[in-house]
Amino acid sequence: MRRISTRRASRLAALMGLAFSLLVSFTPAQAQTTTDLCGNGSAPDYGLSYDLLQPHWTVGWEDYVTEQAVIRVDNVLDRLDEDAIAQTMILFLPQDQVGIPTNCAVHFLRYMELGLPTGNRKDNGFVFLIVVGQESIDVHYAVGLGLPALTARELTNINRAVENTYQSTHSMDQALLTLANDFNTVARNNYEPEPSSGVTPKVDDQPVGSAAAVALCGQLCLGIFLFFFLIWMFSQLGGGGPRFYPPGPGHWGGSSWGGGFPTFPSRGFPSNRGGGFSSPRMRGGSGSGRSGRTN
Repeated sequence: MRRISTRRASRLAALMGLAFSLLVSFTPAQAQTTTDLCGNGSAPDYGLSYDLLQPHWTVGWEDYVTEQAVIRVDNVLDRLDEDAIAQTMILFLPQDQVGIPTNCAVHFLRYMELGLPTGNRKDNGFVFLIVVGQESIDVHYAVGLGLPALTARELTNINRAVENTYQSTHSMDQALLTLANDFNTVARNNYEPEPSSGVTPKVDDQPVGSAAAVALCGQLCLGIFLFFFLIWMFSQLGGGGPRFYPPGPGHWGGSSWGGGFPTFPSRGFPSNRGGGFSSPRMRGGSGSGRSGRTN
């Protein structure tokens, strides 16, 4: 009897240990999955890790829409930003990465610091969140504090129009373009362009006395240039000045003044005349990201 009871006790202890180990191994993973969902985080980063500067106003688009559609949307949202109407970003996320959608939109707006920092259009940030499901999409928005004229009715109508466009066409490109065009119409119906808003004039803090120094330096440089120009003219007319010879192929050339100057090929060097290298435009917020309403 003692052997049987001992075996039962050891088996029971082993089962309890296995159950406890499974509970410990699964509980932390479940908790982390919950906090990683967009909309479940908290300040300051809300659990987000996006770059604050993006190549497009649309973020997370790669698995859903074409780059051509994203560029067309950039053209619309660039003008809204340049006219100081709204600084707008669109975020694509799959359904299994979103906790509370309305919180997700607000958190993304705050995290990206959308909206102008000063001026009449301060805090004019705006975010659309497109939650992608298996057969449908769910669209939400978050509005910066500087856009009180945008009503819930107008913005909700945009959400429904985008969702219906995708439902009828099964084209995410068409849905994205509908969103950009409809929002552009609503925003411009409520706000006039104000390109100078939020722009701080550049103050010239150069000392007054330095202006005279700059003018004197310019006169001296002009005089030196004219001096060498006259010498060159005399040399071309057969005068007594030093002569300049064009450089021969593969060497610097020669003369009493060291010869001519080498000519460098322009290919491979940046140029303002086209054909040079230029960095792509980066888009992002410039303010505090303060926001209010969401849906």
